[in-house]
Amino acid sequence: MSTWLYQMSPEVWSPSQYRLDVWEGQRWAWPVGAMSGQGTKPQPGDILVTFFTKGKGNVTDSGFYGWAIILDWLDAAGDQLRFMPVTPSDLLKMCPWGNDEAAKIADEIRGNMKQRTLWRVEDDLATRLRRGILTWVAGRDTGQN
Repeated sequence: MSTWLYQMSPEVWSPSQYRLDVWEGQRWAWPVGAMSGQGTKPQPGDILVTFFTKGKGNVTDSGFYGWAIILDWLDAAGDQLRFMPVTPSDLLKMCPWGNDEAAKIADEIRGNMKQRTLWRVEDDLATRLRRGILTWVAGRDTGQN
């Protein structure tokens, strides 16, 4: 099982619109532009986290917004990722994990190339990412947002 980070830009799709459109239990297919992963592609059952960059928008809108299960990769549709958001996505989109630790993990995942759409998350970072999201949702860290 792998973990993947899908990066969204507030200039393309606003966090407010994301909150309106994306709900747990719905199936989605999103296009994937540039991606990391040493030639590997997401597989059914992999984990997907959605992340809004700071962009030119409000700094408080950046952070991790969702957690999903990857359903499949659609080559015939021009490289699209089909997934379904799961718990705690609805909570995360209302109160994104965007404190200093979240930003640090996102930066480590993205490395020097911050303009991709999709990154494969190394196992050690995936563990920290899952722990961070679960800690945030459990309310043990109020962060900066």
